[in-house]
Amino acid sequence: MKWVRFRTCRTLPEAHLVNTELMRAGIPTEVRGESRLPLAGEIPFVDARVEVWVTEEHVLSAAALLAEVEAACAGPARTCPHCREENPPAFELCWQCGRDL
Repeated sequence: MKWVRFRTCRTLPEAHLVNTELMRAGIPTEVRGESRLPLAGEIPFVDARVEVWVTEEHVLSAAALLAEVEAACAGPARTCPHCREENPPAFELCWQCGRDL
């Protein structure tokens, strides 16, 4: 199985969010470079980034999945019909009251 670098992330949480979405879809993934992150500043910042790797055969499906996720996160905020709180577009539950949007 050949692995390829799929995404380079600036932060560890970003890398794990990408990794989790891909894993939930059954796409084999690895997060690499976590140990370099604390060295940012001691080594060039571009060398301290965290990378998400996928198997070569899953690159296209991983890209399509993340495009869907990113599209869902774009757009206008949603107002909760119950408490009138504004929520990011990707939320399914209101962050304020916890009810369905």
